[in-house]
Formats: sequence, structure tokens, C-alpha cells
Amino acid sequence: MAYAIVLYFDENSEYPIYDVLDKLGEKGLSPSIHKGSIRPHMTLAIYDSINCSECEDEIKRFCEKPEILNIQADHFGIFPHETSVIFIAPAPTNELMNFQKKIHQILEGNVGEAWEMYQPGKWVPHCTLARDINKKDLSAALEICIQMKLPLDLRITQIGVVEFEPITPLFEVNLTED
Repeated sequence: MAYAIVLYFDENSEYPIYDVLDKLGEKGLSPSIHKGSIRPHMTLAIYDSINCSECEDEIKRFCEKPEILNIQADHFGIFPHETSVIFIAPAPTNELMNFQKKIHQILEGNVGEAWEMYQPGKWVPHCTLARDINKKDLSAALEICIQMKLPLDLRITQIGVVEFEPITPLFEVNLTED
């Protein structure tokens, strides 16, 4: 099992993302995401193991200070693997990058090995729209995804921890209001 630290959006931010996920699911292009086992999100970190109760306490303490984050997804991207990932992404602002780095710092000592692509300095902030897309379906999936109107305002209101696979939400903590 692995554990992901994720940022969740408010409902208004999720609507256009769910619209794309539904269309992809109807075409059978990204059924793993369409199953709805996790809300639209941005993953900050993935670890091989965590001390869940300690991490929850650290995240709760951390969330007493940070305010809700407002970001703007302004472009689409693809991680081209054997099966590709299509995503929307914000510009990597200092505020967002520092937020991700701070999460890694506060959890240090309560987590196992961090996955390399999610380590500070290597992380590409993104919200996955489609994953496990084979080469023959990539253009059809991309055609659906690019119907989403960008820029898309995303209001980040919660930090959560999920265990996977299968995806099992463990806890969510609200960020504070202004």
C-alpha cells in the first residue's frame, strides 16, 4: 500500500472537472477515475508508509495557519508513459510550491520513502483528468479534455490522506477561511 497527501477543491471548482470525467467515462476512456473513488484533487506527496495518527495531528496543526488557496489551472499537459496521463495544471507559484514543501517538512519522521516525482523541486502540480490511456485512445481522450474552458479557478479547501490501491480515504482536514 501507498499513501497520498492530496489537496481537495470546493464543489464549484469540481463541477467542470466532473463534467470531463463523466464524458471520459461514457466513452470508456478512463474508467479508473470515472469510478469516483476519489474527488478531483492535486497530489502533494506519495509515501510508501505513514504513521497515520501522527500525520493527521501534524496536518491539523498545519491547517490552523494556512488559508484557503486560490489557484488557476491555465494549461493542459500529458505525462507520456506506456499508458498516458492527461491533466490540467496551474502555474507553479511560490505560494503553492512552498505549501507542498512545508507538507513534506512537517510529515518528516512520520512517513516512509517519498516517491521521487512528488518530492519538492521535482513535483509538477497537476489535477489528473484521465489516466491509464493507451496510445490508440490518447487523441480521443485529449479531444474530450480540451473542451474544458481554461483558465479554471480552483479553490483549495482541504488536505486529505488516502491509501491506495484500492483508494481508501483516511481523513480530510479543512483549511481555514480568510
